[in-house]
Amino acid sequence: MPFKGVDLEEIKHSKQLRAHALRVMGFVNKAVARLDRPDKLIPLVQECGKSHFYYGANIKYIDYVGPQFINSIRPSMEEENQWSPELEEAWVLLFQHIAYLMKTSMRNEMHQ
Repeated sequence: MPFKGVDLEEIKHSKQLRAHALRVMGFVNKAVARLDRPDKLIPLVQECGKSHFYYGANIKYIDYVGPQFINSIRPSMEEENQWSPELEEAWVLLFQHIAYLMKTSMRNEMHQ
């Protein structure tokens, strides 16, 4: 992991972390746009999992992205009175689905 052993204050100002966060946001945008097209969504997520395998990403960290994403967007949406338990559940379920598909893809690559 590129941030292992790095001071928390340095991580907060990391251009590498910021770039990854922007890629995650772009990916989530693509995934949401394909929610009604599983034939497009599933391969997109599987390819992301495959890429993460070859980048050497640790599979256990995949489950952390969803909660962090939700914790990031919730405050601004609460300020606008746009957050609800149903919306949170929808985000949680989306990220659980994404994590499942990514981890399955990563495991498949391990066994090839």
